[in-house]
Parts: sequence; structure tokens; C-alpha cells
Amino acid sequence: MSDLDIFKTQNFGSRLGFGKKSALLIIDFQVGFSKSDVLGGYNINDAIANTAILLKTARENNVPVAHVRVATECDGSDFLTFALKVPAMKALTPDAPDAQFVDSVKPAPGEFVTLKKHSSAFFGTNLASWLAFKGVDTVFITGCTTSGCVRASVNDASAYGLRPMVVVDCVGDRAQGPHESSLFDMGQKYADLLSLEETIAHFARETECAEA
Repeated sequence: MSDLDIFKTQNFGSRLGFGKKSALLIIDFQVGFSKSDVLGGYNINDAIANTAILLKTARENNVPVAHVRVATECDGSDFLTFALKVPAMKALTPDAPDAQFVDSVKPAPGEFVTLKKHSSAFFGTNLASWLAFKGVDTVFITGCTTSGCVRASVNDASAYGLRPMVVVDCVGDRAQGPHESSLFDMGQKYADLLSLEETIAHFARETECAEA
């Protein structure tokens, strides 16, 4: 029996489907994650390029957009044990060049922006409150890394009762193995997996329905 057969036998992988209102979440597309010798690698830059396309579409369709980045105020001590496992994170102070958003996906005025201290975009932030204020029930998740901050954010989105949608073309990791295995696991347990094209089409349909 294959891995997929086991999940099918136990009835994993059901589709969540879309809710009534969507938002786009962009996680940690920062300069340091675009560099393979800092925190990047594998397909992260491709994911950034695809997210720039999706971000443009979201703005054109008035989809709420949230940007989250990771940064330390005190050389890693506020990251606690996270900084012990990944010492490179200590260099990501708020004003450090590598901590800045990549230009092609940087926030626009009026979009939600926050700092986080751990992997999940929800942990220690007011992201959940902002989504609730906006009436959002479906979150399209992009960013990096797939096996780290994306996965943790998907798990927390599910725990908050949101519908996580992972845009496969818009998430990246520093290595292929963790990227692919995490996509598989999220798709079986916590989220729906969608392509860039499917997400663009959904944003357009949602706008049409809202205007009808």
C-alpha cells in the first residue's frame, strides 16, 4: 500500500472549498529569503515572481492583503529557542537589508503589515483579529518556507476555523524534499492546494459575485 493509499483508506484529503470572503496572505518574502547563501534556495524566487502576479490581481479585485515578515528586536533573544535552532535569524533586525520585503511584493498603503517572532503568521500577532474584522473566512497563503512558516500558518489558520488555501506556485522552500512533502501533508490534513491560475480565477469570480 502506498502512502497515498493509506490516506485515501482513512478518508483524508477532503476538499474544504471556498467560503464567502477571501484574503491573500504573504509570508516572509524578504530579501534574505531570496538569497541562497542566506536563508533562501530551491524555488523561493520563482514563488516570489508568481506571488507578484497574484498580488497585482488581488489588488485589482479589492481582495484584502496581509504581509507578514520575521524580525528580531534584540539580536535573536526575543526568538527564544527558535534562534538556537536557526542562528542566521539573529541577523534579521527590523532595519537590516535582508529583513526587508522584496520590492516586487512589498506592501501598499492600506494593506495589513506586521512582524512576527516565530514561524506562524498568527502567533503573537493580530492577524486573526484583522481577518475577523474584514469578514474573511478563506485565506490564500503564499510565502516561504513551505515546510516552516507556511505550514505553521496553515495549521493555525485551520485552528482559527479559517479555510486555508495554499497557492502551490506561490510558496517556496530552500530544498525540494521538505517543500513537496509539506505540500502533500497540508493537502491531506489542513488545506486545499490551488494553482496560481485557479486562484486568479477565484478572485475574479468573487468580485463578480460581490458586484452582482
